[in-house]
Amino acid sequence: MPNSVAICFGLNYPGTSGSLEGCDMDAYTMSDVAASMGIEDINTVTDTDAPITREQVLGSLREMVTSAQPGDTLLFSFAGHGGQTADQNGDEGDGKDEFIQCSDGPITDDEIRAILADLPEGANMTMVCDSCRSGTIADIDLGDSDIAGNVVVLSATAPHENSGDDPDGGLFSNALANVVANNPGVTWAEVAELIDAADGSDTQTANVSANRPELLYEPAFAPVAGEARDETEDESAPASGSMATEDRDGDGRQERIVETLEDGTVVDRVDIDGDGVTDVTATHYTDGTTMLEHDMNGDGYADTVAMFSAEGSVTYVSTDAPVFSDGAVSGDGYHETRLETNLDGTQSIGIDYDGDGVLETNADTNHDGLIDGAMDVNQDGASDLVLGTNLAGAVTDLAAIADINIGCDMCC
Repeated sequence: MPNSVAICFGLNYPGTSGSLEGCDMDAYTMSDVAASMGIEDINTVTDTDAPITREQVLGSLREMVTSAQPGDTLLFSFAGHGGQTADQNGDEGDGKDEFIQCSDGPITDDEIRAILADLPEGANMTMVCDSCRSGTIADIDLGDSDIAGNVVVLSATAPHENSGDDPDGGLFSNALANVVANNPGVTWAEVAELIDAADGSDTQTANVSANRPELLYEPAFAPVAGEARDETEDESAPASGSMATEDRDGDGRQERIVETLEDGTVVDRVDIDGDGVTDVTATHYTDGTTMLEHDMNGDGYADTVAMFSAEGSVTYVSTDAPVFSDGAVSGDGYHETRLETNLDGTQSIGIDYDGDGVLETNADTNHDGLIDGAMDVNQDGASDLVLGTNLAGAVTDLAAIADINIGCDMCC
């Protein structure tokens, strides 16, 4: 029989120069959310009577993870101070680790991430953090294949933002509870936007991340009895050849349609903004692979297509966006960039620099593990640039072999 456990920390740091108001209330709010999920074992911990140490928090998280079994539902929440410090291992793009603060020192995102790495397959962990700078507090990214279990992290702010508190509880925690209570079935992909709309603040932005893309399209804080994140035994999935729909705002349009095909493939379509156009389609195949399609500008065409292996790693990505566009969607129907992982682990990269539907760059076409970079930028039939790498992805040579100005023609 699967277990369900929640532990909810709230730190006000009484008697210190950095004392807060309402974080103890946040812990009780999250305990109420856990109870609404049907979680059986709920432990609420505040520092009203005694300080809360690093080892209390880390030990509790570690115990949850090491004791977890397939099918278990785990909820871990923290409300209190958070911040940033210098990156200790070079894994942060901005050079800063995020942390949560205990009475005797900080706990970094690296420490949390190291514990989550031991979560067993089929176990389901939800982490909630109402702290400043908490956007990437667990360093969880889509395709984190080294975490066997299922992890979703919901945080109150982006890494550069502060989180507002109040004697009645934090803006984020209270908004979260209201969203969950008033929007049954809301997915993780939608919950952050709804929290931002409900918290009344334009200075903090809720963030959600998961180690598998399909998790984002499951109901947030779903009742334990209806838990569908145990990949070994999904009794809540629609029957073969069936369709389930949800009209979430009562406008007569179906914001979510989940269709199970005769071969067992599940197609999950979500209209995030309620305009009647499907924004995200997740297709779950019977071999465990998933295709994710995202229509970012609402024109009815998939601007980004990604394929994920059964282990959660990215195997294919193509994007309708001009090169050097900072990710902006061009909307011309051509996918200008493409990355494909071959069966042998090597990668092929295709780039259409001018958006004419012809790939000027097609790397590692012979799948020998070396990126060949046959790059015909000016389309005269000759290779203008050769880019060589080794299997580890390090650039080994870069040579112009034709009559182009690389600095201008490629980047302007």
